[in-house]
Amino acid sequence: MDINDDEIRVISPAGAVQPEEKPGKNRRGRTLLICIAVAFLVVLSAVILYIVLGKTDADKDKVVVLAEPTVSISKESTPMDVDIDKGFVEVCDTVVDGMGLIFLTPHDAVPVLVLGEEVLSDTTSVLVAQAADIRADNGRIAGSFVMNGDLISKGEAKAGFCAIVDGHISIGVADATPMLEQAIESNGYFFRQYPLVVGGQIIENKPKGRSLRKALVEKDGIIGIAMSKERLTFHDFSQVLVDAGVRNAIYLVGSTSPGYYRDAEGRVIRFGEEEHRGDEYVNFIVWK
Repeated sequence: MDINDDEIRVISPAGAVQPEEKPGKNRRGRTLLICIAVAFLVVLSAVILYIVLGKTDADKDKVVVLAEPTVSISKESTPMDVDIDKGFVEVCDTVVDGMGLIFLTPHDAVPVLVLGEEVLSDTTSVLVAQAADIRADNGRIAGSFVMNGDLISKGEAKAGFCAIVDGHISIGVADATPMLEQAIESNGYFFRQYPLVVGGQIIENKPKGRSLRKALVEKDGIIGIAMSKERLTFHDFSQVLVDAGVRNAIYLVGSTSPGYYRDAEGRVIRFGEEEHRGDEYVNFIVWK
């Protein structure tokens, strides 16, 4: 069959049956597929947004613990025979330079030094914390130590000192100080520790490890105890104390050394861990 230039001939294999075109039906099928795809994408997007936003909102309620706390605190009721009006500890829980600090300031109480772990069982005191270090080689007290005027130990292992003379407590730094003799002559108390802060300036110390820290501090003319909530180097602990307004500070036995204080409501709050090692020369600074 002859065809003209403007005509098209469709050739199909022999016997093939050409399907009858149904333009309307094919168009509806494509439209349905598009609608299903769009609906799927909408649902998928909603699920993703729910997961992301839901996780974000949940994370707002989470508390991240960056380091071990300084104290595992337990509270005890007040014994019936204790006069809670006699003395108490003012507690200031604060954050300085992103580091947690607890300041314990005793009121209406007199400081003394005590030998032996029995003081931990006698909850009539106002504030108790371990004071001078114990030597690893012989189990004796490191540095000079005076209790009730008796020279229990002698030495200048550390330049920092605490002297209690006539009920007045002083801290400072000196290789030799007349306050040692004054403590002996007045039936007072004296011990040595690492110096941390003098006149608002950091004192560097050789130990470089990190640990939970405690210090005997003078802040705003009042002496109390500061405890870290994080494991810090000596330098970082000293820096935090300076930034908190501490003028003078010497170290106290840190890590999980035991102690307790009595708050304004008469409750006994313990910190650290009681090991009951039975060391003859384990010693504490105690406010009564």
